[in-house]
Formats: sequence, structure tokens, C-alpha cells
Amino acid sequence: MNLLWSNPLWLLLLPLALLPFRTGRRALTVSSLRVFQSRRPSWKLRLARMQPYLSALLLALLLILLAGPVLRRTTTSINREGIELMLVLDISASMTAADIPPDRMTVAREAAADFVVGRRNDRVGVILFAGTPFLLSPATGNRQQVAQRLRAVQAEQRGTGTAIGDALAAAADRLKDSRARSRAIILLTDGRSNRGRLAPTTASRAAAALGIRIYTIGFGTEQGAPLHFAARGPLPPGHPGRTRLATLDEPLLQAIAQQTGGQFFRATDADTLKQVYHQIDKLEKSPLKEQKINHDRSLAPLIRPWLAALLLLELLLFRGWLRRLP
Repeated sequence: MNLLWSNPLWLLLLPLALLPFRTGRRALTVSSLRVFQSRRPSWKLRLARMQPYLSALLLALLLILLAGPVLRRTTTSINREGIELMLVLDISASMTAADIPPDRMTVAREAAADFVVGRRNDRVGVILFAGTPFLLSPATGNRQQVAQRLRAVQAEQRGTGTAIGDALAAAADRLKDSRARSRAIILLTDGRSNRGRLAPTTASRAAAALGIRIYTIGFGTEQGAPLHFAARGPLPPGHPGRTRLATLDEPLLQAIAQQTGGQFFRATDADTLKQVYHQIDKLEKSPLKEQKINHDRSLAPLIRPWLAALLLLELLLFRGWLRRLP
């Protein structure tokens, strides 16, 4: 806390409060002081001796009141400007691969849910995609609700393909009208773009034109994972049906990130995926805005009653019936 003055020039007159002590007393000439020395001073005389002190205090309080004392308490408010994020999560049939135990989908959705919960002050939405994209949750500040929905996501059981371009376009469309100072898309996929009307690089250029960064995460082991399909979806290993190796198109994901000012990450297991989200969390930090707020409290209401009481005492005692002898 600090003590401030609205009109500090009045304080220059504080030495005037000493004037009552410089006032000369009127005197009488007497032949002897014995008669006065033998008598004890009355309570009126003792009280009269306090007049200079009372007058000095009265004048000092008046000058302090005119100077306008203010007690200031300063608090610092730190606000974090929110970022708007869209998670774009691949749920194609290849996400059922078990090369990352228990399977890619389980690890991916849990890591994404944990990331969402940790994004305080941000609005986060989710788009899921395989052959076509669809909205799981619009951008919202209700992180727990988004995380709950993410943890219930299941991978497709039929091989409908991977439409990365359409998914990115859908996410960019959700962010284009956002008033957030910073906007970003986080794309997690384990495969190659082989479906959709829009090429991934076309969608990323459109996002870059809107000022939206895209972070890409390539998910899966280096050797890939074999997937076994029948007419109605994936089958366990060894079951009759066609087999396909789920591989990642790293050059495409790198190009998407580079075009938008984002970054490409490779995650080969649950731990590295968590590390990737942690790195993105540090890169996409909300800007801090510090604001100092002053809380001023005038001390005048505390001084006025004392000043009034002293003035009343001065008038009643020393300007009224209690007068000093000449």
C-alpha cells in the first residue's frame, strides 16, 4: 500500500502548525511570587496549558485534509488471451492397428483428451474423419465435455479411406470466423490421403491464407502395421481376406505444416505422442496480458470527524467559558 496526496502543496504549510507555540503570553507585574507558589494550579489552568497543542493539532489536521490523503492498493491482474484450436483426428480403419498397444485409436484419443483438458482459457473443437469428415464438437471452452466425447471415439470398422484434405478444409471453415487472436489446427493421422474432393495441400494453402497454422502428427511405428480386410471390414490376423500395410505419407504432412507455419511431428508410441502434444502445448501458448489495477481509498472521511471534534473542543473550551487569565 502507498500513501498518495491529491493536493500535496498544502503540506508545505505544515510548519504553520507550530505558530501556537510562538504566541507570547500577556503578563502582570507582581511584587512577589510566593502567593502563587504556595497554591497548586487548578485543573482549569492545567487544561489551559494544553491549548497550544490542541491548536497545533487542529491546524495540522486541517492542512492534511486539504492535501487530500489517499491510500492506494495496487493489484496485478494477469489475463491469458485464449487460442481457438481444432483437433482433426483420423478414425479410419487403419487406426485399429495394434502396433501401438492396445491399438492406435485408444492411444490417440486418450492423448488428445488429456491435451484438451490442459488447454485452459482456450476454445477447442474436434473433427473426426475417415472417408469423410464430421464434427464431433464445435470449438468450446467446456474442455471436460470435449475430452469426454473424445474418450468415446471408435475407429471405423470399414475401409472407407482417408480424406485429409476435406478434413482440413472443414476445420479451417470452423476457424475462419473466429475472433481469437491465434488459431491453429492439429492433425493426427496414420495413413495417406486417398479420398476426398480437396487435395491436402490445397486445403493447407487455404488455411495459411486465413492465418491458421497446422501442426501435423504422423502416428504409427516405422514399419507400419498389416491390416486384414474382408468385404465388411477388418478381420483379425490370419483370417481370410485381403491384407494391406498401413503406411504414413510423411512428405505430405511435412509440406502441410511448412505451408502454414506449423510443425511436423512423428509419434511412434504412446509416450512420444504425449511428448508431441506437450511440445505443441508449449508452441501454442496464449499471450499473457498484465493489467495493474489501482484501488484508491480517500482518508478524508476518517479525518473529518476528528477535525470536527477538535474544532468543537477549541470553541467550547478555549474560545468560550474557559479563557486564560490575562
